[in-house]
This record gives sequence, C-alpha cells and structure tokens, in this order.
Amino acid sequence: MTGFNRRDFIRVAGVGAAALALPPVAAVGEASAGVVRPTALRGAVNGSGTWQVSATVLGWTFGGSVGSAATGITTRSGSDAVGAYTETTFTFQAGAREGGIRVYDGASCVVFTDTYVKSGANSGPFPTFSQYPKLARQLSHRDCFGRFQFNSFTSAADSPWVFFDDSGNTFLLSAASHFQDARTTQASNGSIAVGVLGSISTLPAGYTRRTILSVKAGIGAAHRAWGAALTRLAGKTPPANDSGVILNTLGYWTDNGADYYYKFDAAKGYTGTLLAVRDEWASQKIPMGYMQLDSWWYPKGPDSDWNALPDGTFLYEADKELFPDGLAAFQKRLDKPLVTHARWMDASSPYHDTYAFSNNVVTDPKFWQGVMDYLREGGVAVYEQDWLCTHAKPADNSLTEADAFFDNMARHSAADGIDLQYCMALPRDYLQSTLYSNLTTIRVSDDRFDRPKWDMFLYDSQLAGSLGVWPWADVFLSGETNNLLIANLSAGPVGVGDALGKVNAANLSKVARPDGVLVKPDVPIVPTDATYIGEAAGKLPAMVAATHVVHATGLTYRYVFAYARQSRAPQRVYQAEDATLSGVTVSTGESGYTGSGFADFQHADADYVEWTVRAPAPGTYTLQFRYANASFTDRPLAVKVNGAAARTLSFPSTGWWTSWSVVGLRATLSEGVNTVRATATGASGANIDWLGVTQGTVPTGLSQDVSFSLASLGVDGPAYVYDYYAGTGTPVASGGGVTATVTTGTYWVVAPVGPSGIAFLGDAGKFVPHGDKRVVHLNDDGHVNATLAFAADEGPVTLHGYAPRKPTVTATRGSVGAVTHNASTKLFTVSVTAGAGNQAVIAVAP
Repeated sequence: MTGFNRRDFIRVAGVGAAALALPPVAAVGEASAGVVRPTALRGAVNGSGTWQVSATVLGWTFGGSVGSAATGITTRSGSDAVGAYTETTFTFQAGAREGGIRVYDGASCVVFTDTYVKSGANSGPFPTFSQYPKLARQLSHRDCFGRFQFNSFTSAADSPWVFFDDSGNTFLLSAASHFQDARTTQASNGSIAVGVLGSISTLPAGYTRRTILSVKAGIGAAHRAWGAALTRLAGKTPPANDSGVILNTLGYWTDNGADYYYKFDAAKGYTGTLLAVRDEWASQKIPMGYMQLDSWWYPKGPDSDWNALPDGTFLYEADKELFPDGLAAFQKRLDKPLVTHARWMDASSPYHDTYAFSNNVVTDPKFWQGVMDYLREGGVAVYEQDWLCTHAKPADNSLTEADAFFDNMARHSAADGIDLQYCMALPRDYLQSTLYSNLTTIRVSDDRFDRPKWDMFLYDSQLAGSLGVWPWADVFLSGETNNLLIANLSAGPVGVGDALGKVNAANLSKVARPDGVLVKPDVPIVPTDATYIGEAAGKLPAMVAATHVVHATGLTYRYVFAYARQSRAPQRVYQAEDATLSGVTVSTGESGYTGSGFADFQHADADYVEWTVRAPAPGTYTLQFRYANASFTDRPLAVKVNGAAARTLSFPSTGWWTSWSVVGLRATLSEGVNTVRATATGASGANIDWLGVTQGTVPTGLSQDVSFSLASLGVDGPAYVYDYYAGTGTPVASGGGVTATVTTGTYWVVAPVGPSGIAFLGDAGKFVPHGDKRVVHLNDDGHVNATLAFAADEGPVTLHGYAPRKPTVTATRGSVGAVTHNASTKLFTVSVTAGAGNQAVIAVAP
C-alpha cells in the first residue's frame, strides 16, 4: 500500500465470530452484516450493534456497542481533506440514528459519526468505549488556559483525553465537532463515552456529532496526527508562524505584568506615556511592530470608568478621558498596528438593550459587525478575547449560543481583516480554534510570564500547536533572558512591557532583525516524550523541551532548553512548623508541603522563623529553604546565622501557593548548636516548608541531571551540540547523546555535521540562528552553502560554526570578512555583509 506506515497501522476490524458470534463479514463495497478489508484497514459492526477498532501493530483493541441492533450496514471507500478512508455506516435505535466509523489509512485516526435522524433524547452516546487499552499514563487539560494535568480527567470533560505507555505509544480521544457542547465522561465501570453535555436533554433531527480517535507511536507525534486531522476536517489552513504583525514582529504589551498596566507617567498621561515608549524604542533602534492595549483602554462598570478594574465592559470603545480624540486618532499618531483586549459585558452596559446575549457575552451578529468595523477604522490588527473560562463564557445549556458567540466574532473580524487571539481559554475553546482561519494565537499560560509559568506554557503549547494555533506566553520584561528565549522558541508572539528607561535593546536584538521581523523556529517548543513519561510516572524529571528548523534541503537544526524542577536532597531537613515562630502561624491551607504544615508569615516586618540546627563540624554549609510564593513580586527574608549580620535572601514568585521551589545560601556554622533565623523585611514572607542543611558546597537552588540522545531528537548522524549561554560545545557521534546538570536553564543548539565535516551554527547574534528569516537556504554537499536574508540597511552579521580546521568562506553575493578559527575549540566566526536584494550567498569549504 503506497504511503503505508506499519507504525501507524490502525484497522477497524469485525469482532471475531467465535468471540462475539458475528456473522461472516463481506468484502469492501458489499452491503452485509459487516465489512472486511484484506488490506491494512478493516471495519465491522455486527447486527447486534457491537463494533471494534484494532491497532494491530500495537496490539490494541477498542470496542463497544451502540446499545441496540444495527441495520443497513454498508461500507465504502473515499477520500476527503484528511486523506483516504474506509467507512462503515449503519442505523441503530430502530432507524432513529445513523452511525459511522471512518478509518483513515494514512492519518492514524478514526472518526466516528452519530446523526439523529429524528429528534430524540440526549442519551446512549456513540461511541462509548467499553474496551480500550488500559495504559498506565494519562494526560488531559482543564479550566482556564487549558492547564495540563497528568493521570487525571477531573474537570476535563471538554479536553482531549490522552493515554500513553512508558514507550510513548499513545492514543487520543476527543470531540471532532460541536466542541462547545461535547463532553467526554467515564462511568464507574471504566467505560468512556463521548457525548453531549447533560444540561441539554433533547437533540434535534439532523444533529451530527463527530468523535476522533488517534493512535500513534510517540506522544508528540500522536498529538500532531490528531491535530492535523481535526484542522483538516474543519477546513482550516493553519497560519504560518509569520502570519500578521503579532506573529511576524516584536510587540509592546500593556497587560497584567507590564509596567504600564493601569499605570502611566502622570506628567504625560496614558497615551502620552505610550507615545514616549514608541519614541524611546525608535531612539534605541528597537523595532516595534505593534502595540497592545489591555482592558484599561475602554470604560467599565456602571460608572463607565476606565479604571474600574473588577468590572465588565460598559462600552467597547476608547475611553474618552484617555483618548479624547478617539482610538483611530491615537493609532495614527502612534503609527503602529494595535492589538486590543476585550472582556465580558457589564450588567450595566446599554448593549443589553440592543443585542442578543448569552450570559455576559454578545451573540448578535450586528454587534460584532459594528465592533469589528470600529476596530478596523482604528488600525487594529488583532482582537484579543479574554476571560473565556469565567466571565466571558457563554451559556452551556444551549446547542447554538456558544457557537453564535464564537462564529460571529470570527466571521466579522475576518471580514475586516482582523486576526483573533483567545485568552483564558477552556480546552473546548482550543478545539473551537480549528474552525477559524483568522484565530492565529492563544494564551496558554497565566498572567505575567515567568519561571513558575514555564511548565504550563510548554505542556499547553503542545495542545495549541497541534491544533494549528500559535502559543502566546504573555508579557514579560526585556531583560529577562530565559523568558525571552522561551517566548522566541515558541514560534509564537514575542512581546515585552518595560517602563520608560528600562528596555534592554541588546537582549531584544537576539530575537528580531533591525526591521522588527522575528527570527524563530518552525514549530512551538514542547516537552520531549521522555519528559512526559517521567512526569506522568511521578518522577518530576528536569524539563527538557525541543523545537526545530527544517530547511527545504532536509537539513534540520534542533533547539533544546532544559531546566531543573527539583533540588538535590539536603543532608538534614528541619521543618518550619517545628521551629521557633514569632508572628508566624502554622498552616495546612495549601497542598504540597511536607511534614505537618508550613510557616505562614502574617506581617510585612519583624515576623520570623528560627531553627536550631546541629553541625557535626565547623565549616561551610549550604542552607536551603523550600518555599511557595504566589504573588508576582519577590518576598525577601533577612537571614541571620548565629546572630551575625543579616543577609537578604530573595524568594521570587513560584506562581501558585501549591508550587514549591528552593532557594539558599552558604554560611559558616560552628560545631554543635547553631541558630538560623529568617525575618520578614518589608513584605510578608513566602510560605516556608523547611530548612535544609548540607555540609560543604552544593547547588543552593534547583539542580538536576538531564540526558537526551540525538536519536530522541530525530538526529540520525553526528552533530555538534552547542551550549548557547556557555559559548562552548562538543561534537557528538551518531547514536550518542548529551548528559549535563542543569539549574535555572541551559540552552543547546544541535547542528548536524554533514559531508563537509562542518556544523553550521548560523547567526551568532540570534537565539534561533537558522530561522528562515535569517537563513533562507542551507545545504551541505561537501561545502556548506547558505543564503542569508537581511533587513534593509542592516549591518554585518556574524556567523559561526564548528570545523575541525579553519574553513574557507566565500561570497557570490554580498561580502565576507576574515575567518577566525580557534584551534582548541574548533569554533570559527566570519562576518557577512548583504549584497543585492538584502541577501548574501556564501559557501563554507572545509
């Protein structure tokens, strides 16, 4: 069979007659009690309504019953946007419903259909899986931002359900249509049903639901196969990673976590402050592609006040106090496209008198036409719909209202050339994104991107990226190198929110050319399969995540980011609840602590925890504090050892009170009894779980060993693995790997060593040195041949790489400088200047 991949082999098989007393099955195209395929894929439903799907290479079987006799069983072959298929169709419930099982040979998936021929009760959903592989590991997403969770389906009825084993063999199950209404549930007997939410009692005639089952070797591969099938079923062409200004250029954001979120320079006013930011960026030659206006830009609440932070929208238009001349006038002065935020409608809004609503959101197409026309005239490029999981959530007792909200938003924004971004989306909203080609980005992690959000961002990016929508990290500050790196590796938007005088131009130059165009990978960075398996097994391994750039010639460059998520166990642990406490209470109100509780500081000053610790000998010891801090800001403590001068120790945000981290310092202890006191200093302290004491010098914070093989990244031959931050690397033989200790973040560029013996490391000034906005063409035929793209009037670019001996670099377009080569490290550099058409064409010869 052309294109058949044995690893992807799925068949829909008639259940054996001996097992279930089925009648004989017939060949493809024959109407009978079943269907047989003598080739790769086969399917059957017997007259009693029993069905089965088998993935033969994996030895997996899925099956169930439609709950009544099945009649009119036929089969046909065909093809659609997903690919070639074989479909078995039948009627059940005495002809009141029609079912279908469509198997795609090349797409590793099966699509089930359930059509109500007659109006009927919402009961007996098809498919209901009474038989499926009971795999040890599971993954789902829940609640706001579609937050990932392992080994649980709690609050995840609208999420894809993912099952995998310790080899990464995976199946995914989800709705394939009517995403707002669909719910997956598990009965007490373990059976799994994909049906319609229980608040809807009756389904109308003509109502058709689709469910998808995707089976694949590899967790990431299974997600991609599932997502590709869904987007093709919906007819969506996933946007390119440079689609529109929000994906193609560097942006400035004013949302929660930015310096100008509901704040501004009083002497300049809000709009004057933002115009000053634009001017400062221009003076430092920082290219600003667009600006985001958060919820402060429109009036809210019954008093129609822009500063009414807790309230809903009163009118969705520029606040007259802040924008006396209107939105369009401001945008013309700014001379940058805008991204505009939206929330729910306040109960006091006059829109309630004019338009149809579902809960706190407008479903009326006339409203959406007017809003999008207004935004188009105001120079808006992207409309950001926020609060989707709470206040801006449509009613869930209707088959039409949620779709009316999302459909009208998408249709009228598309008509005005405006892209969409979802924020605080539910899992079903991720699935809904497959319906809209102008839904290009989605926020996948909580407000103010920083270290505590990294896990959530990376795991949820798998969900977003699989469905053809680019993940957005949220705002951070330009000097935060790892945050900037991860946002860049996401291949989604990159936006910062620094106040005047604080922007870090040098850092931003690592992600964008001088014209503001982002240089990025082809796909979002996501955790490796090994990371999924380890975390699902309860081991909490170091995070290892990867992405890549693939050139048309097949040369592929991988980018790997890894960081520790656990500390090394201290030699001795002293629980905080057992220490001497002053002003501090013992609490059990948050999960994740050890012992019988944790220390909860009550006041900004003077509260302290004091431990009595014993040292076996005098000398240097490492003191570690396990803590949680859900606030955005640091909660430092003054640490005194044996009454000596206090040292201030930072306790930065961990994101949530249930997320625990470790910080520490080194101190000299005396033999025998010592005291360690941690005192609040200007801010209520973080929650403290324990003090760890280790003799000697060990990492004070999080530290873990990591390893990954070239094969796990899809690298077949030898490669050079370059530690970007350290500026050093090592050649790795084919079949080899990398082992390292990571703490706050290590970033590797993995470059193949081709026939030339050279590993081309690309643009030394960019995080993603081979991105196609810099390296347009690349091949290695014994020489490395590269075509480089430059911004207009951009100066020389430094390229670097690994070569056993000094290479020769020549240019047929543009020019090159002298080559430097370090005989010890084998690393070379060369400066390249653009020629005609803002390009350079070079050859690197060994």
